Amino acid sequence: MAVYFDHRIEAPDRSNLPSHLTWHSTLPILAVASSGPSSGGSVDLYLQQGECVKSCHVDRAQPAAALRWHPVKPVLVLGWETGEVVLLTHPSGDQTALPAVHTARIALLEWSGSGSRLVTGDQNGVLAVWKLDARGRLLGNHLVKHDYNKPLTCCIFKPASPGVDVAMLARASVSGDESALDMFSWKGAPLKIGPQEGLGFYVSTSDGKVHAVDEQGKTSPLLSEDGSIRKLFYLEKRGVLVVVTDTLMLSQYTLRPEGGAHEFMKVKLSSTAGQNVDIIWTENSLLITATGEPVIKIWDLERDENYVLSLDETLGFKKGEMINCVSYCAAKEILAAGTSKGRIAMWKMVMEPMSSSNYRADAKALWKLQNPTEIHGNVTELQWGSNQNLLAANNSRTVLILSEHVMSAHFGQQVAAVQLAPTQLSITNFSSGETLPLQSDMHIRGVCVSKDSVTVWNGKHISVYELSGTALHVTGSFPCDSHIVAVHDENLYTVEPNRVQIRTPQGTVKQLLTFSRAEGNPVLLDVCQSYLAVGTDTAHIRVYDLSRRDAKAHCGTKNLSDHISDLGALRSVKCNASGSQVSLLASQINGRPDHKVYFYDIEMDTMTHFDFFTGRPSTGVSPPDEGEKQKFQENEINGRFPVSHYWDESEPRLFVCETAPIGSEKSASAYSDLEDVSVVTLFCTQEHGLLLQDCFSRPSGLQALLALDVPYYYFTCKPGEENPEVSPPSDQPIRAAPASAPVMASRRPLRDFVGLEKCEKGTRDAMLNFSFYLSVGDMDEAFKSIKLIKRYGARLKGRRSVNGDVLGDGVAPLLGPGADRRPSSVEGVMVSSLQSVSPPGFAQQGDSTYSLSSRG
Repeated sequence: MAVYFDHRIEAPDRSNLPSHLTWHSTLPILAVASSGPSSGGSVDLYLQQGECVKSCHVDRAQPAAALRWHPVKPVLVLGWETGEVVLLTHPSGDQTALPAVHTARIALLEWSGSGSRLVTGDQNGVLAVWKLDARGRLLGNHLVKHDYNKPLTCCIFKPASPGVDVAMLARASVSGDESALDMFSWKGAPLKIGPQEGLGFYVSTSDGKVHAVDEQGKTSPLLSEDGSIRKLFYLEKRGVLVVVTDTLMLSQYTLRPEGGAHEFMKVKLSSTAGQNVDIIWTENSLLITATGEPVIKIWDLERDENYVLSLDETLGFKKGEMINCVSYCAAKEILAAGTSKGRIAMWKMVMEPMSSSNYRADAKALWKLQNPTEIHGNVTELQWGSNQNLLAANNSRTVLILSEHVMSAHFGQQVAAVQLAPTQLSITNFSSGETLPLQSDMHIRGVCVSKDSVTVWNGKHISVYELSGTALHVTGSFPCDSHIVAVHDENLYTVEPNRVQIRTPQGTVKQLLTFSRAEGNPVLLDVCQSYLAVGTDTAHIRVYDLSRRDAKAHCGTKNLSDHISDLGALRSVKCNASGSQVSLLASQINGRPDHKVYFYDIEMDTMTHFDFFTGRPSTGVSPPDEGEKQKFQENEINGRFPVSHYWDESEPRLFVCETAPIGSEKSASAYSDLEDVSVVTLFCTQEHGLLLQDCFSRPSGLQALLALDVPYYYFTCKPGEENPEVSPPSDQPIRAAPASAPVMASRRPLRDFVGLEKCEKGTRDAMLNFSFYLSVGDMDEAFKSIKLIKRYGARLKGRRSVNGDVLGDGVAPLLGPGADRRPSSVEGVMVSSLQSVSPPGFAQQGDSTYSLSSRG
C-alpha cells in the first residue's frame, strides 16, 4: 500500500505566507514566493524534504509576482511587483538582474522549449525577448521589445519543428534531387538534424486579443475574443489553438499557414459565480477545471466529450467540501485536487480512454478515486514536479512537500513488521503470539527485523530498537545517509558511494566492503542466514559470507549486463540460505519490469531464468507423461511478470514469487495494490533446474507476500480486512499488546503442510523431499520420503490407525486435496491419495515399484 509522506518547508520566516510555488521539471527543487506585512516579499528554494537552500534566498521590498524555472538548467527567473526581473542560479545563489525594461508588475514569464529564449511581459503591455546561452546565462540586452498597451496575460511557444530526416534526404540526393544535394552542400547553411526549438510564440492581452510573434520577433494580430484571455493551449495532434477567457468561454481555432486563425468551436464552461477557477491542460488533450464546487470538470478536446469527477464521502470526504485547485502528473497518471477542508483527493487513471460511441457513459471509469491525504488548512495551490514526481501543496499558511512511499514491511526469524502510518509500525511475533506498536519520531522509509531487534531508517537517520517480549527499547540512534539497511546478528549493513559499511547498532563502522567504479554503487542489500547479497546501480552483484568475525567475499563480482539482454536496472536481489543461488528481478531499458526472474548459480557460475511471459523455465526436467499437466501450468502462470521474490529462510532449494498480469502495474500506485496476483513456488537445484511446485491466487484479504519459512507463507494484511483462511492456528492466537496495534501480518500453510503446521524438523524435511521428488517425477524417492513421514507421523498429536500402520493426523490430506479416500491397495489411504498426485497412467505396486494402470 502506498501513502504520501508530507514534509513542511523549513521557511526562514514562518510569519510570511506563501503566494506562489513552482517545481523544476527534473530536479527535486521547489521555489516558493512568500510575503508578509512587515518583511515585503521573498523567494526561497527547498529540497525534497523541505530543507531550505540558504544560499538561494532573495528578498525585496515588494512581493514576487511570478516564478518560472528554466526547462533544463537549475536557473529560476523571478518577476517582481516593481517590474524587476532576476535570474537565480542553484545551488550557488548567483543573481543576475536583467536590464531595466519593465516599470510595472511582471505579468508573464515564459521559456522556449530548450531554454534559449525568455519572454517577459508586464501589466503595462511591454513585452521583451531575451537570449541565453547553453548554461542559462544572459547574452546581452533584449532581442525584441513590443508594447501592446494592455496588460499581458498569457504566452505559449509554438511547438518545435520536426527538423530534417537525414536518411530520407540522403536517399533523395542519390536519386538526383538537386534541392537535397544543395542542403548537403558545404556552402550552404549547417544542416539541422532532428527536432528544432520553436522560437515563435503567441501572447494574449486583457482586451481579448491574441498576437503571433515569429522567430524574427515580428508581431501580428491573430484573433480576438470578448473578455480577457485567461489561458492559451496548443493541441499539437490537431494543430489547434485553444483559448479560455475570464468568463470561461472556451474557443478552438485552426491556424492558417499564411497567418490568421479560424474559429470552429465555442462553448461555455460552467462555474460558480464569485469562485476562483483553476484550469490545467494535460498532454493527452484534457482540459481540467476546478471551480469551487465538490466536483472536477473534464473536457476531452480530442474526443469532444466532457464529464465530472466527484468526491466520495465513503472514503472520508465531507459533505460541502469544495475543490479549489488541481494538478496532473503525466508520469504517474494521477490527478490531484486540493479541497477547502485540508484534504488532497487523488484520482488514478486506470485505463486508456475509449474511442467508441459509449465513451460518455464509461468516461468516469477511466479514473479511480484514492483515499484522501490530509494536510489541514485550506488547500489553495497544488503542483507536481521533478523527476521524482513530488507534489507541493499550499494550505494558505505554509507549503508541504508530499512524496509517495510504499509502506515498508519485513519478516525475519518469526517476527514481522508492517508499516501503518508514516511514523508507526505493527510488530507481530509469531513465536510468542504477540503484536505491539512501534511509534517512531521520524518518517519511516525502511524497516528490518530479527527475533531481537527492529531497525528503522528514513535515509538520513537510523534507529535500532531492542525487542524484548512486549517492550521496545532504543539501543542505538545515529545519523546515516543510507537509503537501505540490512541486519545480521549484531551488525548493520549500510551503503554509500562505492562501498558497504558494516556498523554496530550505535553506528560505529567496523568494516568497509568496497566496490570499484566499474562495479558501481551498492543500492540493493539482502541477508539470508549468514550470507549477504549486494546489487549495484551498474547491474553487478556480489555475495559475502558473514559467518566469521569479518565479512568475506563468497564469490567474485558478477556483471549481469553480460548475461541479460535489454537490462535497464536491477529491481531486487535475494540470496538463498546456503549462499549457492541468487535470484534477481530487473527492469528493461524502457523502464518496464522484466517478465523473467533470473537465477545465478554461484558454484557453477551460470545464469538461468523462469519466464512468466511464456510460463516456462530456461532449463528444467519435465516428469514423464506430464504433457497435459505442463500445458495447464503454463496457461495458469503465463502472460505475467514477477512482482516480488523470496527464498525460504532455511531451505535453500525452495523459492517463491508473486506475479501479476503484464500491463496491470499501470493501474496500481504500488505493486502491493495489484489485483489478480498469483503466488508461484519453485524448486531450484543444479541437477534438475527450475521446477514448479505450486501456484495459487493470493487470497483477497491479503496485501502482499512477505516471506517464506516452511511450513508457512507470510503475508501482509489489507487494512481493516480479515481473512479466516490465513488466521493463525487456533491453539496459538495472535494477541494485540495493551497499546493496541492492529494485526497486519498473517500466515498460510504451504499446500503440502496443511495439517502438519506443528511438525518437527524430521517430518518437515521428509515432506519437503516428498514435494521435491514429486515435482521431479522421481516416485521411488517420493515414496521413500513418505515412509519417513509415516514414521515421524506417529509422534504427532491425534494418532489414528490405517490398515495397521500408525499415521499422524493430516498426513493423508497432504497428498492431494482432491484425493479419493477409498483404500485401493495394501497401503490403503496412502496409495489412493498418491494416485491423485502421481503421474497419469502410473499406479503403485508394493512399496516402491509402479506399473501402467487402467487409469492411463
